[in-house]
Amino acid sequence: MSLCHPNKGNVSCGACCGLFNLELDTGGYKKLLQDRTEEFHSNVNFSIRHSFPAYRQSREKLENGIPKKDEMTYNCPFLGYVNRDGKKIGCMIHPIFTGDPKSQNFSFYGASICQAYDCKNKEHELALLWEDLFVKIAEDSVQFSHLASDHILIYAIEKWMGFKNWNMEEGILRFQELILSLLHLRLKQIANFNPTSFEVRYNSFSEESSVYVFLRESLGEGFCDLEEEMKKAPERIA
Repeated sequence: MSLCHPNKGNVSCGACCGLFNLELDTGGYKKLLQDRTEEFHSNVNFSIRHSFPAYRQSREKLENGIPKKDEMTYNCPFLGYVNRDGKKIGCMIHPIFTGDPKSQNFSFYGASICQAYDCKNKEHELALLWEDLFVKIAEDSVQFSHLASDHILIYAIEKWMGFKNWNMEEGILRFQELILSLLHLRLKQIANFNPTSFEVRYNSFSEESSVYVFLRESLGEGFCDLEEEMKKAPERIA
């Protein structure tokens, strides 16, 4: 398993499929995913090839009226619930379900792109440590997707730990409660974010102060107390 589908918890990530490019609230995302899943299972037969594009065309037409953050970002209608209790989200035409290694060619991006893409947090050498933190606080796959795809926030937190002379693994363990508090604040800002996981990071956070500026802008007023805690956090003594 991977950051996309953690072994722990009953959550998974679908941000790279363009879910959050649709401007909905959390309830809207969940209803959309449920509607997709029900229509998919009612109309798609893995042995009938034309049922795949028929479903895709139907969903694209139905979802065409939903406002988008970026008209150039595709939101794949094959993203839906993939486990029995309707908690984990994923590609409903992934080969693990269809038995066909090329079944994702029915999607806009195609099998080669869908199967080869790894987001920055997924390919991170400490992905499992971050995954544990995400799973601890994410109440559902919508929240988990927001955290798992936000590589800029994770990079900023890691840069801050570096300024305190902590290596990443030690820092995550040393400041776990503080980091969880930052992630909680991030979830309170869900309405202000539409992550895809492939956002371009323009800020290198070359100074500690730049991390605080970014977090202040990203996490809102609730960051004030945590900012003071971060500034007072002990540096690692070699």
